[in-house]
Amino acid sequence: TLKTDLNVMLVIPGFTASNVRRSALVANGSLQGESPRKEGKMMMPDEVAKAIIKGIQKKKKKVLLTFVGKGSAIMKKWYPSYLDKLFYKHLAKEPNSPFE
Repeated sequence: TLKTDLNVMLVIPGFTASNVRRSALVANGSLQGESPRKEGKMMMPDEVAKAIIKGIQKKKKKVLLTFVGKGSAIMKKWYPSYLDKLFYKHLAKEPNSPFE
């Protein structure tokens, strides 16, 4: 049955280095192009993929990656509104942020 053959896993990677920001839009609707974030400090996509595969193989229910990802999961459980405000404030500081 579907109930016994289905596994669901939540992955919380934190910030991950990727080219997704090249397609992202800034406040005025134009392309962001380059990332304003220091992606060298972020987890690389292949590392995230390996952790996800490992989680699938072990049938984990949750995979928390990076310090930010782990901290976010804990804070979201106890202080969801505060965490939302914290992330919003942090992202609003980026150059050309769509958040004001």
